[in-house]
Amino acid sequence: MRGPRAWLAALAVAALAAVPLVTSGTYYAYLGVIVFIYSIVAIGLNILAGYAGQFSLGHAALMAMGAYTTALLTKALATIPVFAETGLHIWLGVACGTVVAALSGVVLAVPALRVRGPYLAMVTIAFGWVIWKILQEWVSVTGGDLGISSVPKPQIGSLRLDTREFYYIVFALFVASLALQQRLIASQFGLRLRAVKHSEIALASVGIDVYRLKVIVFVISAAFAGFGGALFAHQQNYINPDNFQFFSSVFFLLAVLFGGAGTMLGPVVGAAVLTLLPEMLHDFDKYRLIVYACLVLLTLYYLPNGVMGLVTSSRKSRAPGHEQPELLNDGAVTSLPVNSGVSLRVERVSRSFGGLAALSDVSFHIEPGSIHALIGPNGAGKTTLINIISGTYRANSGRIIVDGVDAGIGSMHEAARQGIVRTFQTLKLFGDMTVIEHVLIGLARHSRGGVWHTAIKSLRARGEAARRLAEARNLLRVLGIAHLENMPANALAYGHRRLVEIARALAVRPRILLLDEPAAGLVGEEIRALAVVIRKLREIGMTILLVEHHMELVLNVSDRITVLDHGAVIADGLPSDIRRDQRVIAAYLGPSHAAA
Repeated sequence: MRGPRAWLAALAVAALAAVPLVTSGTYYAYLGVIVFIYSIVAIGLNILAGYAGQFSLGHAALMAMGAYTTALLTKALATIPVFAETGLHIWLGVACGTVVAALSGVVLAVPALRVRGPYLAMVTIAFGWVIWKILQEWVSVTGGDLGISSVPKPQIGSLRLDTREFYYIVFALFVASLALQQRLIASQFGLRLRAVKHSEIALASVGIDVYRLKVIVFVISAAFAGFGGALFAHQQNYINPDNFQFFSSVFFLLAVLFGGAGTMLGPVVGAAVLTLLPEMLHDFDKYRLIVYACLVLLTLYYLPNGVMGLVTSSRKSRAPGHEQPELLNDGAVTSLPVNSGVSLRVERVSRSFGGLAALSDVSFHIEPGSIHALIGPNGAGKTTLINIISGTYRANSGRIIVDGVDAGIGSMHEAARQGIVRTFQTLKLFGDMTVIEHVLIGLARHSRGGVWHTAIKSLRARGEAARRLAEARNLLRVLGIAHLENMPANALAYGHRRLVEIARALAVRPRILLLDEPAAGLVGEEIRALAVVIRKLREIGMTILLVEHHMELVLNVSDRITVLDHGAVIADGLPSDIRRDQRVIAAYLGPSHAAA
């Protein structure tokens, strides 16, 4: 399949490269430059909004930061002979414009990304309006409504580039931007980026600092916008605040949505169509904007995933049947790279929600390398306690002690980095990401390659990717779902989704594994296979806290059981003792589970 795609890509590059050669004048070359520049900005926004799901309506302001920075700097440096003769001031200005936009992205992202959804969009709108007003009012620097004229023409050495020549420079930079997007999204960093769109909680549970990740993505997107803005300033040779109004931000977001958010070529298709379509509708005169708007709205209505969404959806795999997972291979589990289990002590933990006491002075101890079950009726406080141990909630009082040390857990990603990893009572997967990608995200905490290694596709990054893939496939073999590795998670049967979540948790190499209702939705053979997995994990030294309603599973695998009722411990002991305890029988088990 790579052959036809490579030929199509080569053909597209050749066709675009020929535009200045087969057209007269500079009009079409100029339109091409504008499309490439807008595509670069849209690619950056696609990384943020299309892949990471963080919508911004302030990218025109970030583009302005790049444009005004390079305009002011290059005009000042152009008076120095060495810069004027070598053209270094142009590319220094472009670089500085990109950096200033990225730094502006930091200033915007640090407070803005504390919120999400429509609130994030509102913050970015406010940022865009503030920047636009500054451009209007700071007349001594920005020129106000008159803007900045005589921005130096693009230049390489002593050669000043006209529109046709600049076309090829911008085209090359556009192709480089596309390649950078592809490398980012295909990397371990890209997996995290795509996952944050689906479930921030699940991503934090494998040890990823979601807030930091969102800030980094926003800064990368801002750099793309600033880079595009700097190129725009040198192409136009004149800029003013009208070039960077709120409607320009809407244009870029619309380009991403129209072309296909979260697709490689979507922002390019969107930017090209939305730039060229109005030019083609000049004959409609005063009705052209209405026609333009109607065409866009109809496309978005009938193609909610955008134009390129049609291509990607046609490649989706079909859902498999409801076959049972393969039985566990004993040798496979012993090959898991898990950490040695540790002890866990819950010491007088209490938690209230308003006037409701969910937990009251809960204490118990889990031995290292053991399976400890936590049971009780609905509303007993089991999931609340799991949430406190895993860092989702903070206790009002009490401590969580790991291996004799106060864990001091403040967040889910901190808990995961200490080796406390969980699954969820309500499944939290990453949408249509594949099974193997879920496990690779679980392995992300152990990744040593940064964004830079990803961008240049270094030997270190490639070697690490190969090791992670082999480790992920081994985990899937352990759980008997290796045959599903390329299936989208949302296309699986419910029981298989449960196993995918467990595989993702095991990929973090937990010292303490918190299983919250792992048998929910599984059928008999799947539950028996799960029991085998849990026992084998204990054999290799993993400490497991199991919250479960399926009493046959609990009694068969547990070394010790703690029973909660109304937020308090009513019993703690061996399974044989718990099933005879009259308080437990009355509160939860009922006579049918009592020992003979």
